[in-house]
Amino acid sequence: MKTRFRVRITTAGYLYIALTLAVALAGVNTGNNLLYLSASALLALMTLSGLLSVLNLLGLSVRIEPPEETFAGVPSPFGIHLQARGWPRFFLRVRLLEGESRVLYLRDRCRVLLWVRPPRRGEIHLPPLEIYSGYPLGLFRRSRFWPLGIRLLVYPRPLPGRVPLSVRDTVPAPSSGARFRPPEPEEFSGLGPYREGIPASRIAWRASARTGTLRMKEFEGGGGRTLILDLGATPSEEELSRATHLILRALGEGYAVGLRLKGQEIPPGRGPQKRRQLLEALAYA
Repeated sequence: MKTRFRVRITTAGYLYIALTLAVALAGVNTGNNLLYLSASALLALMTLSGLLSVLNLLGLSVRIEPPEETFAGVPSPFGIHLQARGWPRFFLRVRLLEGESRVLYLRDRCRVLLWVRPPRRGEIHLPPLEIYSGYPLGLFRRSRFWPLGIRLLVYPRPLPGRVPLSVRDTVPAPSSGARFRPPEPEEFSGLGPYREGIPASRIAWRASARTGTLRMKEFEGGGGRTLILDLGATPSEEELSRATHLILRALGEGYAVGLRLKGQEIPPGRGPQKRRQLLEALAYA
């Protein structure tokens, strides 16, 4: 994977260059050997600073860990794994879009977390990851860019509000004449990462404490109520955002959720696969 470098002179760097030129010109005009030596020392220090700033960004390898779900305009955690070969690195800054984090000292490897806010829904290509530093003297800001080559599917921003929908009970009422059957219990299907909109009652607190990250209990099947959202052929961005919020909330509360959108219909269902199917339909709408 090819990377590229970029260097920018800082305000301190411009002042340092101006001072070096002033000392050199004074030495030429006066013939003072001490001024010649001072100008040479300033030039040598500037050269050494440039060399160390390059070495500080060489020998680095980067691996990105995108989140399972991202929503437009909502900060999402991106894990960045850094590994340094050879010598230590100092005062690094890692940036992706507007998300930024600092690494003051890197000897072997570390993981940093960037909170990135995707600008829009749909498929987006992540820009190159930038690692930059002003080490050692802050005269130059040298950057290195890593192309990621990652296409990210961003879901609409969840927005509370009303959308066209229908709610029906899959269990007949006793007064309807139909034989009453209690809803089938939901079956526990395992643990998964916590997702927005899931109520606190479904969080697996013990597993979360062991792993250090929020984990949730996932269920499939079961009866109960069914929610169908009808967004028509040309939904607005606001309607898509409100539908996203309602899908997250309804699935978290145990509803079976379906969707009618642009002439196609997604049958009601529950579980992580149905959640992904519904959100992808909204993202591509």
